[in-house]
Amino acid sequence: MRLFRASVLAALLPIFATPLVHAAEAEPIKIGFFSHLSGNFAEYGTSFKNAVELYLDQLKEKGGIAGRPVELLIEDDRNSPQEAATVARKIVGTPGVVLAIGSWSTTSSMAAAPIFAEAKIPQISPTSSHPDFSKQSEYQFRQNNTDDILAQYNADTIQKKLKANTVVIPYSQDDWGVYTGRETAKAIEKAGGKVPILESVQPGSRDFRPFISKIRAAKPDGVFLALPYQEASIFLQQLRQAGIDVPVGGGIPLTSPKFIELSGKAAEGVVLHTIFFAKDPANKEFTEAYQAKYGRLPDQFAALAYDAIAVGTAAIQRVIESGKPLTGEAVRDELENGPPYKGVTGVTEYENGNVRKDPVFITVRNGQFELF
Repeated sequence: MRLFRASVLAALLPIFATPLVHAAEAEPIKIGFFSHLSGNFAEYGTSFKNAVELYLDQLKEKGGIAGRPVELLIEDDRNSPQEAATVARKIVGTPGVVLAIGSWSTTSSMAAAPIFAEAKIPQISPTSSHPDFSKQSEYQFRQNNTDDILAQYNADTIQKKLKANTVVIPYSQDDWGVYTGRETAKAIEKAGGKVPILESVQPGSRDFRPFISKIRAAKPDGVFLALPYQEASIFLQQLRQAGIDVPVGGGIPLTSPKFIELSGKAAEGVVLHTIFFAKDPANKEFTEAYQAKYGRLPDQFAALAYDAIAVGTAAIQRVIESGKPLTGEAVRDELENGPPYKGVTGVTEYENGNVRKDPVFITVRNGQFELF
């Protein structure tokens, strides 16, 4: 009987062992995601989340990463640096996390950066543009151009595209806005222009009439809005209501469809620069997939997040295929030293965590974005 039982057990062992081996192979790969999903500017965070989930859905259909599923840990930082630090600690405290995607704002991204650096987990911010973000440590990466590059694109928008040489710049009183306002003004002046008014706007402001009175007195050729879509839309409406009809340009925060929705007819004719345009035939596959899933066109923020998760998961796959242990440090090395990635926002090739991508100029025409 003992011999019989042993023989039966030996025969059954391969049957039971196979699922156990598959279970080990199918251990999920954990990736953290954080952005502001509530409060002001939640539209930006929603675009991020939508795009990341779309990419992971597509990855799942292909069998995951080297046959392993991805577990996404989603956190809302509420566009607060304090909350960003809190959720970063939560992400790094979760065993097995090897990558983090986030956040939208430079302020929140930088607040989280030391926590990811200490934990040796690479952080890819789709949109953080302040040069200091990637200087935090070797674990910080970005998908967007830095603000010094964007400042030149801002100047080109208002000077070359809108032919305005005397320009007023209202900017958001935060890390991004202060740097963007200052550097855009420098770029305009370097090209021979003048910036008679460079003035900060407090987040959440709704009455810009005193500022607009200064604009009337300055008689500029144009206005450049270094503001998020909420303040920018109100500012623009009040500018037009005051009868000031000068050309208006703006930076990448205004490429969100929410800007047109909130601004209404006041947005007509505004010119922006972007590194993603949904109607570009080259982006057809991503655009159609996003529209099918969410019922609307993707914006630049969705595209940047889509490329961020794509670049990150490709790095993870290379680590696994190399036979090295899957750690945050190994993923970081692959991000820094891996091959260029051609995505929907251009080519991602990191140099000290930074990228450089060429702009496309767009305008608001008949209530929608069109090529300029």
